[in-house]
Parts: sequence; C-alpha cells; structure tokens
Amino acid sequence: MQHDNNQQTSEVVASIYKMYYNDLKLYLLSYTHDVMAAEDMLQDLFVKVMSLDIISLDTAKNLLLVMAKRMIIDDARHKTFVRESERNIAYTMDSMCEQSPAQRVEAVDILSFERMHLAQMPAKRARIYEMYKHEELPADKIAEMLSLSKRTVETHIYLSTKEMKAYLRKIV
Repeated sequence: MQHDNNQQTSEVVASIYKMYYNDLKLYLLSYTHDVMAAEDMLQDLFVKVMSLDIISLDTAKNLLLVMAKRMIIDDARHKTFVRESERNIAYTMDSMCEQSPAQRVEAVDILSFERMHLAQMPAKRARIYEMYKHEELPADKIAEMLSLSKRTVETHIYLSTKEMKAYLRKIV
C-alpha cells in the first residue's frame, strides 16, 4: 500500500514538473537574472515537493508559487547577511591597519595559525577560502573560475569560515 502511494506521488510530481517547469524557471529567473541560479533554486524546490506527502494537481501551482516566493525571500535574506558580513570584515580589516605594532604582530601570528589550519582543510575548501577571504573574490567569480556552482562555492565559504572561526577561538 505504501509503495502505491509513493508511486502515485512520484507520478503527480512528475506531471507537475512537466506542467510548471518553464513558468517557475521564468519566475525564478526574473529574480536571479542568472539561468544556473534559477535552475538550482528550481531543483531545490522540486526536491522539497518530492518530500511532501500530500500534493494534488489542483493545488500544485499555488503551492509551487508560494514555495518559490519563500525561496526568493530566503535567498535575498542570505545575500543581505553575506553583504553585512563582508562589510563587517572590511571594517575590521580597516581598523587593523590603524593598530599598534604589538597588535600587528598578533595579527601576523593569527594569520600564521590560519595558514596552518588551511593546510589541514580539504584542498578545494581551503582554496575557496583563500580566494574569498584573501583575494577578495566574490562567490560567483570563484564559481566561474573553478567551474563549480555558486551554491557549492557559498557552502564551502560558509563551512570553511565556520571551521576557521572555531579553530581560532580555541587558540586565541
């Protein structure tokens, strides 16, 4: 009985996918202005839809549009958070330039600890961290240079930054 329900749900999701793929892609594209980002969001949307137990053809369009709108809002919030974090980092770096010689020595020590920890990270994650934090490249440029999706790069940035902060908290 459970297998029949899963089969029916899969068929409904497949037909919904065929019916609304292009409309949803255009809707997401109007926000992202990036085909790959819109397709990534659309894929995430349908992964979420596949996990739903109850979905019908009658309510699918409204549900998908509401879910897509929520994804756009979440993405906008994420981008705002990233921009604010970047501003805070820039402010911190500016204030570091005005520090005393002792504080500059401490900063150099922290950078050496950072380098040691980067050597222990997976190579791709460490490279993305370097490109983002030290070369000051945006995530989309890193994704283009390394032939990765922007989401993958953002995930590596988030994880490496989180890991580095935890490591530096321990030693400082």
